[in-house]
Order: sequence, then structure tokens, then C-alpha cells
Amino acid sequence: QRLQGRKIDSPAMTPMRLSDHPERVALGIVLGALGLRLLHMWQMAASPLFADPAVDAATYVEHATQLAAGQWLGWGEGPFWQPPLYPYVLGLVKGVFPDAFFYVVRILQAAMGALCCLLVYWIGRRIFSPGIALVAAGAAAVYGPLIYFDARLLPTGLATFLALAGLLLLLAAVERPAKRLFLAAGWLWGIAALAVATVLALVPLTAVWLVHRYWNKPDRGRAWIGSFLLGAGLAILPVTLYNDIVGADVVLISSNGGVNFYVGNNADSDRTLAIRPGWEWEELMAEPVRQGISRPSAKSSYFYARAFAFIGQSPLDYIALLAHKAVQFWSGDEIERNQEIYYWRKYSSVLTPMLWKWGLAFPFGLVGPLALVGLAVYIRREGFGLPAVVTLGYSLAVIAFFVTARYRLPVVPLLLLFATYGGHWLYQRGRERTWWPSALFVLLLLGANWGLPPMDMRGTPATYNDLGNAYLRQGRYDLALLKFEQAVRRDDTYWQAWFNLGSLRAMRGDVQGALPIFKRVAEHNPERPNVWSNLAGAFVVLGDFPRAILALERALQHAPPRSDIYAELLKLYIARGQYDKADALYHRALTALPGEVRLDSLHGEIAH
Repeated sequence: QRLQGRKIDSPAMTPMRLSDHPERVALGIVLGALGLRLLHMWQMAASPLFADPAVDAATYVEHATQLAAGQWLGWGEGPFWQPPLYPYVLGLVKGVFPDAFFYVVRILQAAMGALCCLLVYWIGRRIFSPGIALVAAGAAAVYGPLIYFDARLLPTGLATFLALAGLLLLLAAVERPAKRLFLAAGWLWGIAALAVATVLALVPLTAVWLVHRYWNKPDRGRAWIGSFLLGAGLAILPVTLYNDIVGADVVLISSNGGVNFYVGNNADSDRTLAIRPGWEWEELMAEPVRQGISRPSAKSSYFYARAFAFIGQSPLDYIALLAHKAVQFWSGDEIERNQEIYYWRKYSSVLTPMLWKWGLAFPFGLVGPLALVGLAVYIRREGFGLPAVVTLGYSLAVIAFFVTARYRLPVVPLLLLFATYGGHWLYQRGRERTWWPSALFVLLLLGANWGLPPMDMRGTPATYNDLGNAYLRQGRYDLALLKFEQAVRRDDTYWQAWFNLGSLRAMRGDVQGALPIFKRVAEHNPERPNVWSNLAGAFVVLGDFPRAILALERALQHAPPRSDIYAELLKLYIARGQYDKADALYHRALTALPGEVRLDSLHGEIAH
């Protein structure tokens, strides 16, 4: 409250006091938070995805592996697809601890998660009171989703830590203005945006707030605001220059912004949000390519244009969609893309009491309504102070794209502060026997937990497919087969999981079992050459060479030219003595794939 020149212990609000030595309590909270996160990490090590991650985590680890191998500049790979800070941090860890990488990086994330609790305490002391700060820090220590994501190989925890540190510096700068503090705060938020780009929305929003605050101090205000913006620019500029010079494309941070915006803003957003990684995602990303668009920045612009076309053509539908996403944001449910967050409770006893849904979606189903109460009370008393602007601004930035648990998480520490503040205010009103605030809170609580889907710990089909792939790479074929079967049992149109199931059956000698699977997948996915190739391979094993030839010819008819498909078909023609067809196919291959070396040896057999 020092930012506004008012004290929290005014008659309107008695301060919450928990200890005469709050710093010692805060230190104990940090140590407890670290212990819980390390225990959760140790328990999650039993998961097959612990050292063999899937989806975005797999992309980050793959990038980190390339970096650790010395490809720090990545010439010829284009601009960054995802914000680059996190994979570069992983690359450093992998370079120093190659054998213990998967443990060391999670230990570092656990330490950052514990330090976030300390940052919550320091921020809370500045804007509320030591008592409220301690309760919020304690809540952050045991907050299930924070613990969960601190053990995932995702940039969420890193961005949360940097964003909180930047806010703490900014609060200090506003209290005692100094250009170096504004510069450092802007730099930290710029760095945080290199981990999770949504944080970038806070920079212009805060600059507008600073302009309003220092309107009557134009000279000094301009210097302070300029320092803040300069700090953010200094953090982001090297990445922009990298994209331009090394990546040969003009991209501010990463080129995935357009497709992410489109996924959450179109006339059929429920379908696009349900798109799974792999084949379904590749199909979406192929849209601009089919339009002749190849540059990453142009692909991003293509998807932005599609989203804005929907907004312009159907403004009422768009407003309804925004309202729906706002409800999702404040709903208690933890929405996780591709994998079901509640599934992983079975691996971790730490999560069991801290993440659940039984009528109430705990913890956010309780934290969200309390935070709304706290925000309302804070804004009524203090106006739109910086903490409220940052909290609401980040929330709106998430809603502008689409809502998931991981994207919501960086603002949760601030929501915990407002939730504690709101809870204390409700307690004070209760002592005064003023009951309407409690009635309002109950309504918010019911709204946040209304119509929740049940807590499904069975896992999504995508989770089972990811587990199957992990078991397959680990050579645990029986478990891989079981997981692929569970995936298609949950969704009988999950064609990539069907393909994986058929491929594993064929690999284990059950060609008769694999054949009908390949036929069905090929019928629904004729554009995928691997499906036709595997189908042809099954026919070859069964001795049905004519059908194998037909399958490969279908592959060349429907799918993009591939030298291995040409080579397999050439071998079959030669084996059957169909040299005229082989010669014609060879020249067709040279036209489609000029300079393909692997076909030359087969041409000698044709000539012979």
C-alpha cells in the first residue's frame, strides 16, 4: 500500500499478523516448498515420460540436445519456432550434466519454484502486509499445479520466476523511482517473454500505466518509462537480430504466434483446440504450405489473417468466444492440452491432496473466486494499482489466445496474494456480521465450479499414445502395445495411434493383425506415404506382391514424392521382371526427385 500512500492497517482492514519474525517463517516456507517439489520429482521419475518426454517437452529437449552438441547458432534452421530462452537453458544444463540432465534440470526448476514463494512473500509485503504475504507464500508452496509444472520440462516455471522478479523490481522502482530499477525491471520482463511470449503483453500495458502515473512529472516520467522500455527492448533485440541474420526472416521472438492465435480464435475453435500433436497438427501447419507460403513469418501472418477474418466477419460470435474463454480462465478446472493433468496424480502422492476435483476443483476452484473478491476490494480502495493491472493484463493476454493450465500459471502467484487478501476481507466482514460479501463469494464459488467434467484419471488418448511411444523406444513392447490399444479404445478415430499399433504388431510378427489396421488407416489418411509403405510391407511379408505394388503406386499417387517409396516399388518391379514398368518409374523418379543418388544402383539392375 506504500505505492498509494495508504496503510493496510487502516480501520477498514485490520492487518493479518502471523509472526514476530516473518522472514524466518518465509524461509521455512521456501525450504518446505523445495522439499515438496523434490519429493514430487522423485516420485514422477517412475513415469516413462520422465526421461523420454512428449510433445512440447520433447521439442525443447531435442533443441537442447542440438545446442549441447555445439549448434548454438543454428545456421540454416530459420527463425525460432518457440521462444528460445528455455531450450537454451536446457542446452547449458545438458552440456554440463549430460548423464544426469533429466534430474538436474528438474532440481533447478524445483529451486526456482521454491524461490517463487519467497518472491510472493516480498511482493505481498509491499502491497499488503507480512501476514497476508506469508499466507500467500505458503499457499504457493503447496499449490498443486505449481508443483506439477515445476517437474515438467516446460518453460512455465522459468517464466513465472522471471515475471515475479521483474514485478518486484518494478514495485521498488515505482516506490523509489530510479532509472536503473526501471531498466532492470523491463529487462527481466523482456527475458521472461523469451520463455513465455504472453508476458510480452505486460510491457506496453505497464508503459501505459506508467504514463498515467507520471503524467504530472513529464520530464522524469519520460526518463523512467524510457528506461523500462529500453530494458525490455535490450532483452528481446538479440533474439530479433538472430531471427533476421541467422534465421533469414523478420520475427520478433518466435514464429508460432499466428497459429496459436488462430487455434483459439476461429469459428470452430473447439475442434482446433482438440487438435493433437503429430498428424493432426501437421495437417493444420500444412495449410499455408499448400498456398505456396514457405517463410515462417508469412506462415504466422497467414494464421493471424485467418483469425482476424473470423473476428471481422463474425464480431458477435467472437465476443461470445471471448466470454467463453474468460469463464474458462476463472473456472476451477485445470485445462491441459494433449495430456490430462489429473492423470499424473497416480504417480505422485504429493499431488493427491493438492490437486483434485470432487464438486470443487481444488485448488483454483477456491483460489479463483477468492482472488476475484480480493481484486474487487483492492480496486475499490486503491484504484487500478500496478498489481491489479499486471494481474488483469496477463489474464486478458491468455484469454486473447486460449486458456490452458500452463498458460494461466504465471499469474497464479499474484492471484494467491489477492485470494489471501480477499479471504481476510471476508473474514473481517463475517466478524462484523455483514453477510452479503459471503453470499457473493458463494455465488462466485458455484460459478467457478459449475458444470465441471469429472476428474478423469484414466488419461487422454494422446497420453496413452505418448506412453506407448515412450515404451516402444525403451524396448518395452508389451506395455507399448497395451498403451496403443488403450489409445484407440478411447478414440477409435485416432489414426496415428492406430498406425502405431499396426506398426508394432507387424514388427512383432503379427502381420495378419497389422494388415486390417493399415488398410483402415490408409483409407482415412491416403496422403500419408508411411501408411502405404507399411501396408505394402505387410503384403510383401504375406507374399502378395501385386497388392504391395498397388499400395506403393497409391502412395505415389496421393503422397508427396519420396525416394524410399520409389526405391521399394522399383525393387518389386525388378523382382517380378516388370522391367518396362521399372524403367518408366525410374525416369519418373528422376523427374520428381532430380539428383537422387539412392536410385542409381537400382537403374543398373533395370539395365541388366
